[in-house]
Amino acid sequence: MKKFTILLLTILNLVLLPNLVYAASASVSISSSNQIVVNNSVTVTVKLSSNTPIGSWEMQLNYDKKYLQLTSSTAESSGNYMVGYASGVDGVKSKTYTFKFKTLKTGSSKLSIGSLLVYDNDMNEMTVSQSTKTIKIITQEELEASYSKDNNLKSLSIEGYTLDPVFNKDTLNYSINVPEGTNSIKVNATPSDSKSHVSGDGTIEVTEGINTVNVVVRAENGSEKTYTILVNVIDENPINVTINNLNYTVIKLRSNYSCPELYNESEVEINGLKIPACYNEKLDYTLVGLKKDDGTVLNFIYDNGNYKKYTETIGTSLKIIVLDYDDELKGLTKYEEEIDGNTYTVFKAREDSQNYIVYGINVLNGEKDFYNYDSVNKTFAYYDQSIIESLEDLNQTYFYVIVAFGIGLLLAIICLINLNSSKRKTIKKNNELKKELESKKEEIKPETKKNKKKNKQKKAKIEEEINESIIKEDINEIKEIVNKEEETKEFYDIFEDDKIKKKKSKE
Repeated sequence: MKKFTILLLTILNLVLLPNLVYAASASVSISSSNQIVVNNSVTVTVKLSSNTPIGSWEMQLNYDKKYLQLTSSTAESSGNYMVGYASGVDGVKSKTYTFKFKTLKTGSSKLSIGSLLVYDNDMNEMTVSQSTKTIKIITQEELEASYSKDNNLKSLSIEGYTLDPVFNKDTLNYSINVPEGTNSIKVNATPSDSKSHVSGDGTIEVTEGINTVNVVVRAENGSEKTYTILVNVIDENPINVTINNLNYTVIKLRSNYSCPELYNESEVEINGLKIPACYNEKLDYTLVGLKKDDGTVLNFIYDNGNYKKYTETIGTSLKIIVLDYDDELKGLTKYEEEIDGNTYTVFKAREDSQNYIVYGINVLNGEKDFYNYDSVNKTFAYYDQSIIESLEDLNQTYFYVIVAFGIGLLLAIICLINLNSSKRKTIKKNNELKKELESKKEEIKPETKKNKKKNKQKKAKIEEEINESIIKEDINEIKEIVNKEEETKEFYDIFEDDKIKKKKSKE
């Protein structure tokens, strides 16, 4: 009997145990950023997954509409309801949906899954575990206030050398000495905070004398701290020069000095040493490299122990070396302006003009000439002096025309005034003559048959006298006007002669 009971239990276990051990299950997860700034967008991912094939599912993403506004999704109808089934006989083991929300106000918003049903391929309901997600919505000010302020270094070293003093995160200035002939060093720097950024580390090129290496640490909040290392490449026999109260050291190694474009490598002898130089045959310029105390290397024109700073200002298609010019330039005013850090004599039409006329050498052909320089775009163009001369001639012509027009207008006004005055005089005189006629008429005896003829003759004579007087006055006025017109004509003739003479002199 006991054996039969054991056998029966064994059979039941073989039938029922697989269903208990291999019960199908799935999980739903929600992922997104933990923190987001208000009025920004946030992406939420919902993932359904299982170790066994999934046949079909339906679920809904729940969210607080006071804090979040759904703008797009990959769910059905671009909403928050997710439903689907596996088209293949093998089902699927995972399905992912993405949702994009706009944050509406500050606070915390919880996301969860509702209406959850998941079935396997045999339409058996699966057990599903799920999670929730909380998004914190903050202001931009709150976000920036949360940024790390740590801009310290955790470690700083020069590979193969020892810093002086020993590194400390609060010590900003260090120095090392390296042997003569050293061309580069390797700087290692590690920030205290992984969110900060370090610049200025790695392999750094150096030359003879003092080289300044700056390692800058920028914290997450933007604050910066600079660690400075003075790397002294030992020079057993330095050549020091002082130019315009600034101290320089002559570069003595070719590896530390490269030639600018259109220059060939050469050598000069300074203080009994062969110094690397650069030479341009067309310009007949020899350049050497001088290093400032901060490690900056500059080109200088070298001529028998004299040094002059060399600067190429590159225009659109011209490379010009600007030179000083002591003489005057016709039609323009001389000023002092800065070009690429150097002060030169320039010429401008007016003080506030941003276009200069400069004197310089064309690097390509070695020719000296005047060039038009645009100080805003830093470009050169060839300068044509004849344009200025043409403008001057044109301005002079305009001046003569204006003067002639003014004089002509003045003469016309005077003529009109005189004519008006003459007319008034004529009217006055005519009135006087009329009065005289009337008085003379009064002297005429009353008309009778006897004196009728005499009276008529007398009246005719009086009227003739008046007319003659009026005609004389008018003739005098006309003569005055003609005389003034002749004077104006003579002025124009003089002006035209002057123009003709100028034109012939130019020819």
